[in-house]
Amino acid sequence: MIIRGLYKLKDAFFDDYPDPYLKSNKNENRPCYFCFSEESTGLLWMIPLSTQVDKYGRIIKSRLEKNKPCDILHIAKLDDGKESVFLIQDMFPTVDSYILDEYTVNGNILRVTSDALADAIERKAKTVLILIRKGVRFIHTQPDVLAIEADLLAKRNY
Repeated sequence: MIIRGLYKLKDAFFDDYPDPYLKSNKNENRPCYFCFSEESTGLLWMIPLSTQVDKYGRIIKSRLEKNKPCDILHIAKLDDGKESVFLIQDMFPTVDSYILDEYTVNGNILRVTSDALADAIERKAKTVLILIRKGVRFIHTQPDVLAIEADLLAKRNY
C-alpha cells in the first residue's frame, strides 16, 4: 500500500462502523479516498474525494469571505486532469485490512503524485484532527471519528 495514494474501501468497514455520516460506499467503488498515516497511532486516515467542485467551492468562498479558515476542504486538479474536492471534514481512521484496492480510472491507477499537494492536504487534515480531538464540530453531519479511532485502537491492542 502506498501512503498518500487513492483507494477504495471494503464494504466491511461500513458494516463494522455504520456511522450515518460516513460517506457511503457505492459498491466498493466510490468515493475514492486519499490516505495518509498518523505516526502516533499507526492508523490510516481516509479523506473522501468529491467531484462536486462548484458546491464546495461556494462553501470555501463563503468561509473565506467571513474570515474563517478553510482547512476542512481542499480543491485540486488530480493527475487525470480533473478537479476534485478533498473532504477533510469527513475524514476517518481505518486500518489496511479494510482497503480494497487502489483507485483506478480507465484501468490506470490514480494517485496524488505532487508532494506539494499531498503535503498541503495532510497538513490541513492534521490541523482538523487536532481540533476534532478538542471537541470541535465543523458540520452537523460530521462522523464520530473518535469512536471509530478508539475501537480500531482497542482491537489492535488485543
